[in-house]
Amino acid sequence: MVPPIDAAEFDAHRDLSTLIVEFLCRNKDKGFSAKEIANALGISEEDVNHAMLKLGLSDLVGDFTGGLVRRKKGAIRSGGERIEDVTINGKIYYRCTSKD
Repeated sequence: MVPPIDAAEFDAHRDLSTLIVEFLCRNKDKGFSAKEIANALGISEEDVNHAMLKLGLSDLVGDFTGGLVRRKKGAIRSGGERIEDVTINGKIYYRCTSKD
């Protein structure tokens, strides 16, 4: 049986999406791979991939429901920014762009 995690560890994992989005939006002039994001933030590449998958699914559900289902607070900044991805030579890169 897996032991329960403490509140600090729970909060750290809950806020990964926010940390990643903030990092990308501070560095709008570049696109980053999951490995580069992981190295910059000191987290695992697997955690980055998982957080970006959850963020993408949240966007998809939001698009289908017309915004009735809200995204986790802080995942998108109030300035109307969003995270885009592109695959180049089999590697996914992420960057922050304006919604406009």
